[in-house]
Amino acid sequence: MIQRLFLSFLALVALVVLSSNVCDAQSLPLYTRHVREVTLNGQAPSVGRLPATQFLHIVLILPLRNQEALDSFLKDLYDPASPTYRRFLTVEEFTARFGPSQEDYDAVIRFAGSHGLAVAATSRNRLNLDVTGTVAQIESALHVNMGLYLHPTENRIFYAPDREPTPDLSVRLWHIAGLDNYSIPKPALVRKDANGQANRAARPSATTGPGPSSSFLRRDLPRGLPLPVRAVAPD
Repeated sequence: MIQRLFLSFLALVALVVLSSNVCDAQSLPLYTRHVREVTLNGQAPSVGRLPATQFLHIVLILPLRNQEALDSFLKDLYDPASPTYRRFLTVEEFTARFGPSQEDYDAVIRFAGSHGLAVAATSRNRLNLDVTGTVAQIESALHVNMGLYLHPTENRIFYAPDREPTPDLSVRLWHIAGLDNYSIPKPALVRKDANGQANRAARPSATTGPGPSSSFLRRDLPRGLPLPVRAVAPD
C-alpha cells in the first residue's frame, strides 16, 4: 500500500514538472518591456479599450544569436592589428552567423498565421516580421488588453497594452514594436517667423511620410535592428 502511494506521488510530481516545462516552452518572456510606467502608476488614467475591430500594424522582432561571438567579431573588425580588420559581412553572411535561424523565423510566421495575423513584410536578416491584424486578434495572440489612456503631458489619448505580452511561442522574442503610440514623431525643424515665433504652418521641403501630420511610419524606417558600429557592408 505504501509503495503504491509512493509511486502515485512520484507520478504526480512528474506530471507537474512536465506541465511546467511545457508552459515555459510555450510562453517565454520577451527581452524588453512593453508596459508604460505611467499606466502602472496612474499618471495616465484609463479611459476605455481600443475597439476590437480596429487594425494595427505591429513588428515581431527576434534577437540576434551568438552575442559573444558577435562582440568578438566587432572588436576584431575595428582592430588594425586583426587579420579581419574592416572585413565587413554581407547581409547573408551576417544573418548566417548572428541572425535568427530560419527555423525560429518560420516558427514566428506560423505563430502569426495561427492567430489570424497577416504577414505584411519579412526581412532578409530574419530579425523583423511585420504583421497586421485586428485588436482582438492581437490581444488573443499576445494575451494582453489594448487600453486607451489619457496622456500625462500631451492633450491626447494614446493606446497601450495593460500587461507584458506572453505569446504562446517557443521562440523568445526581443521586442514587439507598434503596441502603443505613447510617443509620436515630431519635426526636429521648426521655422520661425520675422517676430521669432514658431511657425507651425511652415514645412521643410524634404520628403514627408504617409503617417499623421506627414510623419514617417515604422515600415518607412530602415529594416532590421541597428547594429553597433556597422558590421555589415553596404549593398
